[in-house]
Amino acid sequence: MRQQIAIASAALLVLAGTAAQAQSSVTLYGTVDASLRYESHGAEYTAEGVPYRSRSRLRMSRGGGLSESFWGLKGSEDLGGGLQALFQVESHFDIRNGERVPEGDPQHFQIASVGLQSDRWGQLTFGRQYNVAMEAASLAYGSNLWGDYFNALKPEHTLLAASKTNNMVHYGAQLGDVVLLAQYAIGEGEGSARRGSQVGAGLAYIPEKGPVKLAAAFMRSTDDASHARFDIATAGAQFLIGENLTLQAGYIGNRRDNAFTSFANGPFTPVDLAGLGIILPVQVLDANFPGGFAKRRMALGGLTWKATPWLTLAFNAWFTRQRGHTSDFDGSASQYQVVAGYLLSKRTMLYAEVDRSIYRGGLVGAQLVGLNAQSPTVDRTQTGVTFGVRHSF
Repeated sequence: MRQQIAIASAALLVLAGTAAQAQSSVTLYGTVDASLRYESHGAEYTAEGVPYRSRSRLRMSRGGGLSESFWGLKGSEDLGGGLQALFQVESHFDIRNGERVPEGDPQHFQIASVGLQSDRWGQLTFGRQYNVAMEAASLAYGSNLWGDYFNALKPEHTLLAASKTNNMVHYGAQLGDVVLLAQYAIGEGEGSARRGSQVGAGLAYIPEKGPVKLAAAFMRSTDDASHARFDIATAGAQFLIGENLTLQAGYIGNRRDNAFTSFANGPFTPVDLAGLGIILPVQVLDANFPGGFAKRRMALGGLTWKATPWLTLAFNAWFTRQRGHTSDFDGSASQYQVVAGYLLSKRTMLYAEVDRSIYRGGLVGAQLVGLNAQSPTVDRTQTGVTFGVRHSF
């Protein structure tokens, strides 16, 4: 749950008028998560991002189970006059072998930011951070908000541009129950700061007490080598029913120009996008070759029941439709998940999960779970079963 809280707290800012801390502080935090997972029809990939075989397997989950394993440091310094300096660094690792996640990634930190926070004017931070679309979902309607985004199956992450962006300038402010979010990621494309850039804004209504939370965001990414665009729009709500039952529902829409084939700030290299099934392998060499999806629409929803103070049960579902730049990319998907979490203490949880995915047409499973998932599939169906334990500190 700590990672989920970290995403939301990136958007939940100090209320106007709250007193600044009286001294500097540094906090060590993190989660160690280990699980065993069975998956059917898991794809294996060549170095070029092309799937070459599919098989079922049982193994210890890469990077964790309910959440990725990670550790981080965050701190603040009181500068006086209601102003604070802030920083955060966070590194994710593979519980199986201690290596960084994603596998082979040269980045030491998945989150790395520094900035200023004002009681009056809000917060301004710089670096690699969660994007505003991910923040909006995490504030109101993302899956499994009671625990974490399930690491092995998190379909909305790919449609939310994989949650994090490099080179970002991020602003946020909270006015009563309303949160305002804005971002601009500076492009590193040749000849123009606009190429490879990302701009976005979000708005959320999140009362501390009340039966309804609402959030929405829009984000536009620009290709590294051209002005081709990838747009993301999302909105959703969370409803508290009684004291122990929560319902969430949301929508995510993607729109992609054919020539959008590279976005290092994501980071999405052409090989990554080919492996995800978002573009054709031939588009790695020729971005203008027709292929990949043009539009995607996802409806997601779920129910969470806190059966006892120690036992939580959740059901989630995702329904996705896709239209391609060519007809072979037209397709749809239905995905379902049941999760149970049992707290042994406030920091230690046992959990179990079952998921089922059904794919039709040109929408392949890799697009909806990402290359960093356990075994993304290119087959018509996939079933997963996970058992694990995690401890947060």
